[in-house]
Amino acid sequence: MDVTGILKRYDSVEDLAKQIRSEILLSTGVWTRIGIGPTKILAKMANNYAKKTDSGLFRLGFDNLEQELWPRPVQELFMVADKMSAHFQAMGMYRIGDISKLSLDEFKKRMRLRMGRKADVQARYYWEMTWGIDDSPVVPSIRDEVKSISHGKTLRASLYFRRHDIELVLHELTAEVCRRARHKGKQGQTVSVGLGETDGSQAARFSRQSTLQHATNLTREVAEAALRLFRKHWQGMPVCYLYVSLTQLREANATQLTLFEDRAKMQDLEHVTDVIKDRFGAAAIMPASALQEASIVRERAGQIGGHYK
Repeated sequence: MDVTGILKRYDSVEDLAKQIRSEILLSTGVWTRIGIGPTKILAKMANNYAKKTDSGLFRLGFDNLEQELWPRPVQELFMVADKMSAHFQAMGMYRIGDISKLSLDEFKKRMRLRMGRKADVQARYYWEMTWGIDDSPVVPSIRDEVKSISHGKTLRASLYFRRHDIELVLHELTAEVCRRARHKGKQGQTVSVGLGETDGSQAARFSRQSTLQHATNLTREVAEAALRLFRKHWQGMPVCYLYVSLTQLREANATQLTLFEDRAKMQDLEHVTDVIKDRFGAAAIMPASALQEASIVRERAGQIGGHYK
């Protein structure tokens, strides 16, 4: 939110943030964290750091970048995942400040040597981020038509090395994707599965998709396609990341009937399950498989947006 226009009503921006947190808590019972900054990128990064403070607030401004941002590990820079972090560390950049202390031209030169000439755009993006430079305005969100529905989960590879456990999580992710699709009144015809795996010395990733005979949002049908993709492309190493997505979406205002299955009955059963969960919470009804140690359903039921309440 751009709160510039109402700051004169408050002693400080922190006072406004505290009031926002308080009103959300009183209205919904949900604890929130708020990041404050003069640009969208600084506010976003500040919000990540606010999660680790007792007050639930964190401010990143041009006046405290050197003290609060630059000493942090380079992997804490926004949009820097493991692969990019490895590139930076290979170039001797272990802290965010190691990037900011270089001139943009010098940083571009090092990025080209490491990643090729096309790295200029990324170099400017990351260098400007370390200085909090972001001239994009805050605008009301205008959502385009939904084109895909997906759900993913980062896993501890040391725990997910057995096929049965991995397939359990894959099925649970699929169930959530299908539930979201039903809530949006959508069904899809293409199922995609992505996976990251590693044994500590080597790693592999894949993203594959399969087109079904007809569009669906039924968990069993989507899960069967997802499991086929997993079994075909998994190399057998422990899994550190899984995601499932449903694309080629269309309105779910009609159900394709078949000769050998009562798809309308399955649709009704899924609808009843959704109603129970919507009314009483995600933990109100769960499959027996959720009692297994590898299950993520109980953990997710205790979270909001992937974070603990």
